[in-house]
Amino acid sequence: MGNRVGQLCLIVGAFAVAVATTVASVNVPLVAVGAVALLLLALFALAQQMDGWRWLLGLTVALLVCASSKLPALVEASFYPRYAAVAALIVWALGRPGRTVARFDPWTRLLIGALWAMAGLATLSFTWSVVPLETLQRGVALLLLAALVHVLIRFRWSDRTVMLADLRVVYLVLSGSALISLGFGLTDGTLLAALSQTDRFEGLYNNPNMLSIVCALTIPLGWAVYQQSRRRRELLGMVPAVACLLLSQSRTGLIAVLVGALWVVLRHGLGRVVRLAAGLAAGLLVAYLFNLLPIIFAGPWMRQLVLRFTDPTDGDLSNGRTEMWQATVDLWWQNRPALGFGYASRNHLFALASLDESFGAGVSVVHNSYLQLLLELGLAAVAPLALLLLAVGRVALRAPVRRADSGLVWLVVTGLLIQVTESAIFGTGQTYPYVFWLVTAGVLLHLPGIPADADDGVEPSPAPAHPHQVHPPVDAAPRRPVPVLR
Repeated sequence: MGNRVGQLCLIVGAFAVAVATTVASVNVPLVAVGAVALLLLALFALAQQMDGWRWLLGLTVALLVCASSKLPALVEASFYPRYAAVAALIVWALGRPGRTVARFDPWTRLLIGALWAMAGLATLSFTWSVVPLETLQRGVALLLLAALVHVLIRFRWSDRTVMLADLRVVYLVLSGSALISLGFGLTDGTLLAALSQTDRFEGLYNNPNMLSIVCALTIPLGWAVYQQSRRRRELLGMVPAVACLLLSQSRTGLIAVLVGALWVVLRHGLGRVVRLAAGLAAGLLVAYLFNLLPIIFAGPWMRQLVLRFTDPTDGDLSNGRTEMWQATVDLWWQNRPALGFGYASRNHLFALASLDESFGAGVSVVHNSYLQLLLELGLAAVAPLALLLLAVGRVALRAPVRRADSGLVWLVVTGLLIQVTESAIFGTGQTYPYVFWLVTAGVLLHLPGIPADADDGVEPSPAPAHPHQVHPPVDAAPRRPVPVLR
């Protein structure tokens, strides 16, 4: 009891110090680094058996968040350390003594092979890229991402409980970034502007869409963590993520999260859908009887959110995305349909297009990951992308939707939909691709019927001293705290 009280005091104190330093860091962004570190220490205090690798994982995710910040000091301080941290995770996982080797089924091999093929093609494209050095640097970073996914599911995540404990660390860091974003918004006035005016909220991140992408993954990841541990306090991290997602007014993020949740509910069967519909209808009826609906929908931020779904800008509900997509297709097909312009060449390419009429119409962003791959890697990227989507589709269709798997499937479906109007599926400098591909590979590895035993030729772990006991499957086990998660 005393240990738990001490941890609670540490958490409360660290949160108070984090809020205070965040308020003081409005004009001194480097102070925010200390605030984030203190907040992470508070969140990590919840894990009683936090090993060094998970500390490094939390630091890596924090660096990826900082690299996506709107604060130049944070971006500069985290630019190269984030890649060094990813490389350190790979080396550490490879050098872990006594590791077990997971046995891959054909679908997991397909995902890993396609991810390596995409990373290899992206790196090789520096030879024909319009910006060779940028392409080479980003290609090497994508190779690091593929290596991290491969090493984790090969050596560390053969134990599903370890995988979920690692993902819990990711969830804590991402939810902490959402909380920090609300703190920054409160101090610099952007939070009040988003609540009372028509401004979109971006918090700590460099734009509202980036904030919405991170929050759209944090919400289902938090649900998975809660379903695994059954501790209600795990749901607290979802609160700032939901708030930031709503305040960002991102239609893509909101639709993707809702459709992902609906997909999981439909996978549960018609009975669950009927109960959910009845619950929503009852809730709306109670709100109507107590005259709460006008209060909910009368706020300026809610009216603006509704207008984003109903009021077209310049006659286009997509905010010009359809024109961007058409211009992207024209630019790619009319110039380099086979190999594209080189991985990560988009920004330089559009700057060049604005100066050279031979490149076609000028576009600022693509806002579609799949079209951006065609633009940068051409038809050569179609085969690995199709294989990756097949593997992701198997996760969405065949993975169970019980306990923690319900949140993980929700995350995969949400992440897949987000990329229809965003361009981050292979954005190696961002948080999104690491979380998405790690979760996808982890779920695929532990699909039912696929044993995660040691490969032949690998020395098995020593047999326990006590007699062997047969335990029920994870989803049928009694709901008690898992030792690794405590």
